[in-house]
Amino acid sequence: MDNVAASLLAIPLVFLFYDYSNFLVTRRVHKHLHHSLINTIDGHLFKILTQMKNIIGLPRIEVPMQDLNLNYKKLNLDKKYIRAIRKQLNEMEELLYKSDKIDVLDSQHTQILSFITQELNQILNECKYNNSPREIARYIETTLSMIDDWFSATGYTTRKKLKDDM
Repeated sequence: MDNVAASLLAIPLVFLFYDYSNFLVTRRVHKHLHHSLINTIDGHLFKILTQMKNIIGLPRIEVPMQDLNLNYKKLNLDKKYIRAIRKQLNEMEELLYKSDKIDVLDSQHTQILSFITQELNQILNECKYNNSPREIARYIETTLSMIDDWFSATGYTTRKKLKDDM
């Protein structure tokens, strides 16, 4: 009788221990994926900022990005900068798709990234079809403000890292 009672008690205890350890491992993996994805996206945004800096013609871009005073007549719309932005946009879209599949980012991050990719698409379409520097400058300003929102949503350490890298 004692053996039956012990086995009936041991089975739920083993199951609970397994479930709790699985929860801890899953939480740690999810946290690691979140930080890894944020760092990867930050890297892509740094590259986009570098291309934007070249297009705008500024020696450096500070975060927060207020008071840029873009002069649309002085935009450098060289094809190599546009190709680099297109490449980064494709990689950002892949990351956004993957992050949505594995549900790593919260809704605020996903929304900001969606706005950034939308504005980058607007810049690329404007360069390809209309080539209006005034509209391109407006889209660049919006993109830079969205990137600034991203860095403020991900935390101060990312913003400090951006200042050090630029």
